[in-house]
Formats: sequence, structure tokens, C-alpha cells
Amino acid sequence: MTCPFPPFRARRHCRRTTFAAAGFVRWRLRPNCSPRRLTPAGLALAALLLCLAAAGCAPNLGSATDGWVPVAVEEGVVYAVTQRGQVRALNDGREVAGDRWITNIPGENGLGGAYNPPVIGRQHLYVSGIDGVLYALNKHDGSIAWSEPVAADETLPLVSGPALDEAGGIVAVGSEDGGLYAYNALDGEPLEWVPFQTGDEIWSTPAVRDGVAYFGSQDHTIYAVRLSDGVEVWRYGTGGAVVARPLLHKGLVIVGDFDRRLYALDARSGALRWEFEAGSWWWATPVSSGRVIYAPAMDGKVYALDENGALLWEHELGEPIVSSPALLDQTLVVGTAGGALAALRAGESRSRREISTLPIDGAELKTPLYSLDFGEGPARQAAADDNRLNAVYIGSADGKVRRVQVTSRINLRGWCYNTDNEQEAC
Repeated sequence: MTCPFPPFRARRHCRRTTFAAAGFVRWRLRPNCSPRRLTPAGLALAALLLCLAAAGCAPNLGSATDGWVPVAVEEGVVYAVTQRGQVRALNDGREVAGDRWITNIPGENGLGGAYNPPVIGRQHLYVSGIDGVLYALNKHDGSIAWSEPVAADETLPLVSGPALDEAGGIVAVGSEDGGLYAYNALDGEPLEWVPFQTGDEIWSTPAVRDGVAYFGSQDHTIYAVRLSDGVEVWRYGTGGAVVARPLLHKGLVIVGDFDRRLYALDARSGALRWEFEAGSWWWATPVSSGRVIYAPAMDGKVYALDENGALLWEHELGEPIVSSPALLDQTLVVGTAGGALAALRAGESRSRREISTLPIDGAELKTPLYSLDFGEGPARQAAADDNRLNAVYIGSADGKVRRVQVTSRINLRGWCYNTDNEQEAC
């Protein structure tokens, strides 16, 4: 197995362990993992990782057992998966959030929480747990409709988030055993073809369109798999591990890689349309305005690309970006792993980008930022009247959920909810 975390390459194999490499998921680098293509920055990172491995310590960037408090939102309700193994449905008030329901999911293996946001369906909320179990909760009261341990080895956590094919009635998730698993979304029955097997761990959350799941694997491959029967539509080999969730942009599948490249593949054939190289690897999913693709990378930069992959502009934020950004009309909101929010002027122009920044002390931002698209008409006007039109919802590793408002500048005029202790002010 190849080490999926650069700049190391395995001579034979590497395994995970209990120290945090850059604070994302914990790794073991065995002595037979050797460095490759080490730049000065790479040497510094290698020294840091080896020091951490030897010391058995970790930077304060999270852990592999308590999740990152991911959130998902539909109009009027915010769903959060807490580090204590709870799923909370919060009423989205103008200035305060209150519990609608709380469901305790302590975890089959004593582990709670999740890395990736739940997926909201018409009837159910789907959560992939660190305990290796996929859960379906009834949206109206939080009761567990069904739960399924995903891999045969029930000690394997789920890093991949769930993906829902509502039309086909299928929910899918990737596993650390290298398999893509799919279930009947209503009753949790595994589909007959399960699993579709790749060559290494799947951390990538699938993106689904027209019954096809697009996802990456740590076997250096991007896959397209038909969910109804598990047939592989195509695969594309890359230069590194693929852990990001793809962006489906018109007829393209756009996804970043640990080889520092952002790939744009034809969704039907898997043919390469273009690629773009950043200064470091990619973890976050890009967002699209329809004309411009905004792609944040681990080098601390946000890249704006046109539909042919040409660079329009880049903006330096100075810290790794793990969290996928949110796009609000003409404003792009980006969160860094160090806990800073930045509002950038969206669009194709190369004019000054940064509108404002807001540091949030102790709030490492690793899960996707969430915003709602209200479209046009009465729904949009109602959202404007209720102060939700320019709202961004954020779950952070400090156990808190925030709604921030973005107008002429970022401010905390929304609300902050402490999932560790809702009676305690944020």
C-alpha cells in the first residue's frame, strides 16, 4: 500500500497510527516509508512528521476519534454531528439556535462523531460515523430508522461522507477497506453488487449525478461507478491519493489530488479535459458560480479558474485550507484550518479580492462551509427578511456551530451554539 500522505512513498507499505499528520487523520509512517522529491518545504514537513511520530504527539489540529462537527442545513433547520456522538437538529432563529431534537449515537465501537456532513433526504438524514456505521435518522424526530456497519472489519472508521441518489433510492459511502458500499435509502438493505472494490482506502465522499457515483481512492484513481448495478463506467489514474469530494460542474468531474493537481475529467468518458497544478495537495471540494471555479488548496491559496482551467486569479490566505468554501452571490467565503474566515470578492476580475477577515479563536475549520440557495422570488425575499440570505453555517473543531452574516464584511450577527454545553455562551 502506498502512503497517501506526501512527501512519503512506501518501499513496501505504511499504516495508520495514533498521531495526527497535519491534523486531518492519524497515520503511522513505518521506517520503510521513504521521502521523495523533497523541496525545502517538503524537508521541513518531513522533519515535523517524523518528530511527531517519534514523540507520539500531535499538533492541536483535531483527532481521529471525535470528529469535526460537520453541519448540513435545510430551510429552518441546521443538523450538526457533535464530537460527543450526538446528532442535533437546531431551529435556525434570527439571533439564536435552539434544539428541535437530539439523538445520541455513542458508536458501536465506543467512538462518536463524524468527519463529513450528513446528507439530507426527503425523509431521512444520513450520517457516516467514525464508528464505521452508516445511520439513517428520521428527520422529523431524530429516531434511527436503520443503521448498517459498512465494512466487514467493524473497527474501520468512515472518513467518506454519505452520498444520496434520491431518484434511485440509493445511499452510498466509501470505506477504509477500499470498498464502495450502497444501500436502499429507505430500509438500509445492501444492494446485491456491494461492494465495488478499489485498491486502497476511500476517504473521498462520492458525488452523484444521474445514478453514477464519482469518487477517488488512495490507490491513485478516480472512479465513476453506476449505483444501480455496481458497474464501473470508467476510471482515471492520477499521480497521488485522491481524498477530496469531486465537484460536478456541467459535464465535468473536477477533483484535486495529493499530487498537487486539480483534474477536470469528462463525466461520460473519464477523458482528461484539463488539469491545474497548485503549490500543495488538495483536500477541499471546489465550488462553481457557473462561469468561475473557485478551488482552495493546502498551500493556503484560493485559485479562480475559468471553465478551461485557465487561472483568472489567486489569493493567499497564509494557512492550509481543508474546508470547502461557500459562495454567496458575489462573495466567496473561505475558512482556513487555523480558524480564520475570509470574505473574497467573487468574479473574473483580477481586482483586489479580500473584503474582510474574521478570526475565530480555537475554531479549526475542516468541514465544508454551508449556505443555502434560495433562488429567486418569494423564498428569496423571505430569507432576506429573516436575515438568512447572506448566512454561512460553520461547524468547527471547538465543538461549536455558528451562523455568520456576510454583507459588506463578515460579522457574528447570527448566532453561536455550543454543542458541548448548550447552556454555555459561545
